Amino acid sequence: MDEKKAKLRKMAVWAITVFAAVFAVTFAVLWLMNYPLSTSAMDTIGNIFATGWPILLAAFVLCVLAYGGYWLYLNKKK
Repeated sequence: MDEKKAKLRKMAVWAITVFAAVFAVTFAVLWLMNYPLSTSAMDTIGNIFATGWPILLAAFVLCVLAYGGYWLYLNKKK
């Protein structure tokens, strides 16, 4: 059982890391595109989340599905 927990923990770290990387790259690219056009930094952040939420949502769903699939795989593999 400890081996399964260790593998699940590694998968959780992987999923969080992938989501964080996608979040950072999306935020950086959209910041570079929106900041010169905005009047303030807070306005830019609002535009980033308004524009980039589908990308962030898709990355989140894929990471959760990958983790859930791996959890099911480990539980069926006895």
